[in-house]
Amino acid sequence: MPGSQFRQSAAAFKATFASQLGCSPAAFESNALTIVERPADSREQHLAIVATCGTGSVLSVTDSRLAEWAREQPLETHFRIFLPSFLEGLAAHARELGYAGARSHSPSEGMVLAEDLPPRDLPPGYRIAELPLAEQERLRPGREFENALAEPGEDAKIASLRIVFAAYAPDGAIAGVAGVWDQYPGIDEIGLDVARGHRGLGLATTLTVHATRWIRAQGRWPIYTYSVTNVRSMNNGLSAGYRPLWLLSVVYVPG
Repeated sequence: MPGSQFRQSAAAFKATFASQLGCSPAAFESNALTIVERPADSREQHLAIVATCGTGSVLSVTDSRLAEWAREQPLETHFRIFLPSFLEGLAAHARELGYAGARSHSPSEGMVLAEDLPPRDLPPGYRIAELPLAEQERLRPGREFENALAEPGEDAKIASLRIVFAAYAPDGAIAGVAGVWDQYPGIDEIGLDVARGHRGLGLATTLTVHATRWIRAQGRWPIYTYSVTNVRSMNNGLSAGYRPLWLLSVVYVPG
């Protein structure tokens, strides 16, 4: 049942995400702000991460001095850590501490799988196949498929790619790409791009469902993320069987 699938997916993600941030999964249900220091073995390397699943918020930092600053702020409710004034203030304090160029990033939203969907039909003449490594390297500098392949120079992200699928048009052109990333232990993230000339054919959802089924066959959990301004991507996630679970923003040092 879809409801059961969502609960199972959400519980798996919260447990893993909490371990990466350095908190208990219960922090997401606390209706309060939890401030913690990041574990040394976390895959998340940003200076600060703010996250919520709606009923509790977490601030996870790599420098305890950022936590001290946050505890001094007069926040009326836990979700006010997402206000630009708080995030910019935290970034400014990070710069004072010597983190040159530290800045905040606009929020992104994440979804977990709520329903296992069957494969979707492709438009006539289209097909999906694994994209060879040589083709990934050839396409990456053009940045047309950077959500799926990462940008040139993002070596760690590129190294975490587990598999890449391409939707090929009838003439052999690459119409869309879905990358599967090893995001956390047991959890893969799907990155997606469809070439502008091939949009409106349902390729995004078809590729997302295809990648989702591959991840599930590996015994892992899929997640789907997007910028809060990317309404088209949000709708694609919903069409592919996902439901929103968390909101996240960061303070980071570029590069």
